[in-house]
Amino acid sequence: MVEPTGEQNLGQQEGEDLFVDDPGALTEPSVDLSHFAFDGSEPVGTISDPQVDARFDGDTSALPAPVCYALQELVAAAHVSVRSRNWKTIEVHEEVIRSRLSELNLQLEINREHKYAFTRQVSENDPRQRNILRAQTLTLAASVLALFLRQKYLTSADESVVAERGEIMDHMLTYKPVSDTDEAGFIKRIDAAINQLESRKIIRALPGTDRYVVHGVIASLLGPEQVAAYTEAYRRLAGEHAEDGTDLTELDDRERTT
Repeated sequence: MVEPTGEQNLGQQEGEDLFVDDPGALTEPSVDLSHFAFDGSEPVGTISDPQVDARFDGDTSALPAPVCYALQELVAAAHVSVRSRNWKTIEVHEEVIRSRLSELNLQLEINREHKYAFTRQVSENDPRQRNILRAQTLTLAASVLALFLRQKYLTSADESVVAERGEIMDHMLTYKPVSDTDEAGFIKRIDAAINQLESRKIIRALPGTDRYVVHGVIASLLGPEQVAAYTEAYRRLAGEHAEDGTDLTELDDRERTT
C-alpha cells in the first residue's frame, strides 16, 4: 500500500536519545510508504463500453481509457482505495493491468478484504532496471508510533479504529530519556511524528477533536522482517521487553473483525 533508505542502528548505547533523528544513523530496514496513498474520489460502475478511443492526438494505446487511468493512478498515487473511480476498473481488468505493470517491474497487490490496491517495486538485480516508484522513509519516532498504531489496529475488534492524542502522547513519552529535561522539545518531536503519519495518509485527524482514525493500510505498511527489526528498536527504546511478551510479528496471524 512515506524515502534515502538504509538500516537503523538497533544497537545504540543505552540511554541515547533515539528520537533525535540523525539521517546518518538510519539504515535498513526503511519504511517504504511510497505504496500507500488515499484517494477521495467517488467510485463508479464497471466499464460498459470497451471501445478504445484516442485520449489525445497521437494516442496509440490499445487499452480502453479507464484502464489507462487506473494504471496511471496505481503508478502515481500508488494506492487505490474502494473510493477511487478506478477501483472497479482494477477489479474487472486485473489481468491486463497486472501484465502491464509487470512490464515495468511493478507487482500489483490487491487486498480484497479491506479493498485497496497498490504496486510494489520488484528488483531483479539487473543493472538495466530502473526503479519507477519513489521511496520514502519515516523518522525513528514516526516508525515507533507506526508500530504502536499498527498493534492497536490489528488487536482492535472495532470497525473503525481511533487513537486519542492523549494515549499517543502517553505511550511515546515512555521513551523519553531520564536525562532529557526538555519535555516540550520531546513533545514537538512526537507531534512531528504524528504529522508525518498524517501527511502520508496513514492516519486522519477527526476535525474538531484530538482523535485520529487509523487507516487499514497500516497493516501492510511493514513487512515481517521490518516489523521484527523495529520491534527490537521499540523494546530497546522502552528499556525492557513488552509487559505481555507479545511479539508484534504474531499479530499478523490474528483475525480482526471489520
